[in-house]
Amino acid sequence: QWNQVGIGPGKDHAFFVEQAAGTSGSCGFNQVNEVTAADTNCGLAFGNSTLAVTTKWTSGGKIIEVDILFNKTKSWSSYSGPLKYNASGATINDINRVALHELGHAAGLNHPDQDGQSVTALMNSQVSDIHTLQADDIAGAHAIAWQAASAASVPVCTLTASIATINSGGSSTLAISCVPVAQSYAWTNTGFDAMTSSGIVSPSTTTTFHVIGFNAQGPGSTASVTVSVAGASSLPDFEVTSVTGPGSGRAGEQVVLTAEIRNRGSSTSAPFRVGFYLSSAGNASELLIGACSFSSGLLAGQTNTCAASANIPVSMSAGTYVLRAVVDDTRAVSESDELNNDKKATPEVFIIVAAQPPLCTLRAAPAAISPGASTTLVATCSPAATSYTWTNTGFAAGASSGVVSPAAATSYSVAGINAAGAGSPASTTVLVSGGIANYADLWWAGNNDNGWGLSIHQHGNKLFNTLYVYDNAGRPAWYVMPTGTWDGASTTYSGLLYQPTSAPLNDYTPARFVPGTEVGSVTISFTDNANAVLRYTINGITGQKSIQRQVFGNGVAPLDVGDMWWGGTAQDGWGISITQQAGTLFGAWYTYGIDGRVTWYVLPNGTWNGTTYSGPFYSTTGSAWLGGGYDANRLAVTQAGTMSLAFNGGSSAVMTYSFTSGPFAGTTQSRQILRQAF
Repeated sequence: QWNQVGIGPGKDHAFFVEQAAGTSGSCGFNQVNEVTAADTNCGLAFGNSTLAVTTKWTSGGKIIEVDILFNKTKSWSSYSGPLKYNASGATINDINRVALHELGHAAGLNHPDQDGQSVTALMNSQVSDIHTLQADDIAGAHAIAWQAASAASVPVCTLTASIATINSGGSSTLAISCVPVAQSYAWTNTGFDAMTSSGIVSPSTTTTFHVIGFNAQGPGSTASVTVSVAGASSLPDFEVTSVTGPGSGRAGEQVVLTAEIRNRGSSTSAPFRVGFYLSSAGNASELLIGACSFSSGLLAGQTNTCAASANIPVSMSAGTYVLRAVVDDTRAVSESDELNNDKKATPEVFIIVAAQPPLCTLRAAPAAISPGASTTLVATCSPAATSYTWTNTGFAAGASSGVVSPAAATSYSVAGINAAGAGSPASTTVLVSGGIANYADLWWAGNNDNGWGLSIHQHGNKLFNTLYVYDNAGRPAWYVMPTGTWDGASTTYSGLLYQPTSAPLNDYTPARFVPGTEVGSVTISFTDNANAVLRYTINGITGQKSIQRQVFGNGVAPLDVGDMWWGGTAQDGWGISITQQAGTLFGAWYTYGIDGRVTWYVLPNGTWNGTTYSGPFYSTTGSAWLGGGYDANRLAVTQAGTMSLAFNGGSSAVMTYSFTSGPFAGTTQSRQILRQAF
């Protein structure tokens, strides 16, 4: 792939070549560039997150050897497309993208994100869903100036004609001059043999002759000269002067390609077409993906532009391809020169990513209705969906929109489907005035009780409530109320509380998850849409608190992700409550400590980078919550580490956290999480 795009301003397309193995591996200087694998980094332990290391040997400021060492202690796989994860949520290491990254270092590239750049690049310091060379990687490769001292070169040749214009029946002598000297030649239109450096030609029509010189280093570039025949019938001569394309596309996607064509001959041409072709690196076979026609031909000296809508086949493998335009690819027109009919596109390469399922959004217009009224649900997907899977609607598979009339607040979802499969579901909730309001939010008792709170998530008429408080020793503890019932007025919600035990978060297994029996009950009486009274009986202790919605949000967000999230049945027993206000997320991670007892952490704020939300997360201790007056002055907040939530649409994400303090200091893990249905 690197050779396909080329290294250096001169675009060296043979920068990386195979050679015989050395004797020192990747841990010793032996003037041989090598790629090997080992259990240690040349005797030192690999870092926990280190997959491979590139070492450069220098002398006098010049790089004289480059070695790459892969970490054999890691499990490796081979695949393309977005990163994959095992049942434990750990990344499955793809040797393709790692090798491509390390060879980029060998070519001379560094990590752009560690030099203050914010670009989409395979060369960024973290492994990501990117698995092919990006525009920034290619631009960097072309900017690198490699100089090989006293390297042998192929011949650079010049071809001349002793008489440039001859009469009909006349002749001209062609002579080639090459530096360095060529050892053999390949002629076109002459009939000369491989050892002939000059000869006589007698064309009957204006003709362009070509020759390539060869030496031990290989072939040089083509040298050309045209011999014109006075009074002879002239021919057209097509030339592609420019080719443009988007530079990348998805399998199954339609793209627009353009080419500028010139007839530099002296006569008008018959009709012809221009074909657009893709070929993969190192593969001579090409695939025609589009074409445009010049049905009236082209006048002598005329330049014109054509555009073609090309459909990239769904079956096209992800990778880097060369895009070319070939004028008169069907050879419908006789020309004076048939060897100048093609040109590579700008940019030179065309990167195809695998066909992707639709990423959809779902909106309701209006989002709130009165009893008996209707609203329209509309699904918008990119790439386009060919069918849909709806919930709670009864819509047909071919419907991208429809009308619903819920009697109470109801959540709807839809997943778009195309040739690549089904995408993640998108959801929305329709509220019904006079019915049950939407109480989903983060609730607290105000500044005087700062440090504890209640998250409420609502799917239709169902609430999922989690209470984040402190035990008698002031340690964080949580209780969950997964189900409940409404009273007749639909203003009071009551249910049982549970407090489970399980395995520590750094070595989690659902086999140790014990939900336990109920430890009490809770009743939430909503006095209006923003205030409520929380009444509880927990472990025999009864009390009540006045609570209100906690205001914390501002800004804008690319996605609506407020909900309960979990790791699926393979991670049953823990989760993260994400409350969203405008562009701000408040994450409350309910999980288990070293002793398997309940504990929790909070992500109170962060920043968006695309569809990834990142920020510091914290551990807290505070005043005992049951059986006495709560003292907010005892609240202590400590940063526990950093967390990122990389959302894939609105229904799945990767949760990555790194602990820098506390009992889990040094732990870094990634978990695949999903919206939790309830």
